[in-house]
Amino acid sequence: MSEIIVIGHKNPDTDSACAAWSYARFKNTVNPEGRYVAAVCGPLGEQTKFVFSNAGVEPPVYLKDVQPRVLDIADADCLRLDGNDPIMLAFEDLDEHTISIVPVFEGQDTLSGVISMHEITRYFVDGSLKSRPCNTFRLDNIEKVLPGRFLKRGKLEEFSAPILIGAMNYENSVKYIHSIEPAKPIMVVGHRPDLINYAIDCQVPAIILTGFDLEEEPKVDFSRYEGSVYLSESDTAETVRQLQLSVPVKQIMDTEPLCLTHDTLFDEAKKTLFNSEFRGLPVLRKGRFAGVVTRASFIEKPKRKLILVDHNEIGQAILGAEEAEICEIIDHHRLGAEKTSTPIYIYSKPIGSTCSIVFAHYRMAGIEPDRETALLMLSGLLSDTMLLRSPTTTPEDRNYATELARLAGVDLQEYGTRMLSCVASLKTADPVKIVGADFKEYTEHGFSAGVGQVEVGTLADVEDVKASLMATLNDFRKERNLTWAMLLVTDIVREHSVLLCTDWPEAESELAYKKLESGMFDLPGVLSRKKQLLPEVLRILDVMGKN
Repeated sequence: MSEIIVIGHKNPDTDSACAAWSYARFKNTVNPEGRYVAAVCGPLGEQTKFVFSNAGVEPPVYLKDVQPRVLDIADADCLRLDGNDPIMLAFEDLDEHTISIVPVFEGQDTLSGVISMHEITRYFVDGSLKSRPCNTFRLDNIEKVLPGRFLKRGKLEEFSAPILIGAMNYENSVKYIHSIEPAKPIMVVGHRPDLINYAIDCQVPAIILTGFDLEEEPKVDFSRYEGSVYLSESDTAETVRQLQLSVPVKQIMDTEPLCLTHDTLFDEAKKTLFNSEFRGLPVLRKGRFAGVVTRASFIEKPKRKLILVDHNEIGQAILGAEEAEICEIIDHHRLGAEKTSTPIYIYSKPIGSTCSIVFAHYRMAGIEPDRETALLMLSGLLSDTMLLRSPTTTPEDRNYATELARLAGVDLQEYGTRMLSCVASLKTADPVKIVGADFKEYTEHGFSAGVGQVEVGTLADVEDVKASLMATLNDFRKERNLTWAMLLVTDIVREHSVLLCTDWPEAESELAYKKLESGMFDLPGVLSRKKQLLPEVLRILDVMGKN
């Protein structure tokens, strides 16, 4: 089964990250054949970092997007060759398996090159004996490729030598051997005792005898000869052809092939390959071999598989989600999901947190979560319900919180208070991080609004940082092409919020909140963006759309 990514919305909050982690753990438990990976698509806030550190587990992996990459189609289980393997084996692999490229390794994992029909063709077309005076030969390869047997095996397992065919008369053969000194040839010869004895005198690295019966012992004294003697079943012409095919692939492979990195986007990798002279390319990950791709690999564009938690709208999802296959949705927000090509599992419920829904799945499956998982689900629940004070909190949330606290072995109030105290300081925090940490976008009637929320220990600091926050909100509005941008600043302990918003006088006049000053409104008793502020924002967008 391919990997399925369980992931929350952009700018993940504690509920989103904890729900992704806990639901991935749940899916891996109920479906051990699957591979579910928890992920986030944005930086974690201080509160979320505290939660995962306190639980003693690694937070979800960070993904910047889920656009298909070359690694998604790379064949890591492709045929492989060792650099010492004979060319014949490469040719058979390429021909029999109708593949374009075979990676060549030095030892177990080190990619040393690639071989394709391009290298083999170039070897036989351009690599004549004249232009390539020496080839590398290995005794093991000779035995693998040439039908026959060793009459004598010399000390050199590998050597370089030109091929000398014992077809010329004795005098010309001797002249040729002298002409290539200091190189010594591998001699392919039939019943020519004079040449064989001269080869012995010269101590050539190997003598390949043709035309002898394999059971026959040639009437030549090889006792003083230090090289190898091989009896070939083939005639001389075929023996030479096979001898060339025994050359190790390391001699002709491309040692500096064009490579793709594992994170190259699918379309970019396709363009690179199709604009090259090659029919296949290796893929590297951090310098190590990760697979190969061929032109056939790009026939169909792959889709990453996603489970969306704590959101259901593509606009709030990770970059590339529109190209992915959405497998499930686990959420507690309004429904604005895109159409899917096939039926999928959706569990949506008006409840305080996504972690409450995740815990409900554990209960439905009769699975008791371990301490770490229970603590993470409790953290997400308490964070999204603001320690069960938010109006989104349901009796179900309260029951789940009590049970999860018991399973996690913590005091609910004490732990929740400690966790919620990990909030941003408006005076010291980066305004971009404050606005963007939990920023969600909504569209109605052609108008778009972005609403961020930050939890603070006191609202007294708002006036001091209002100018920088308003400037940042305006930047967000322009960069994201929004009609309206807002930030809800919430004091959880005192259950009080203030709302900062960019300039839109017509919409501001419709807000059902007391205006404190330009772009700033007072929201006593408002804690929930989803249940208290969002309905008001959507109502105003609806009004603006009808005007």
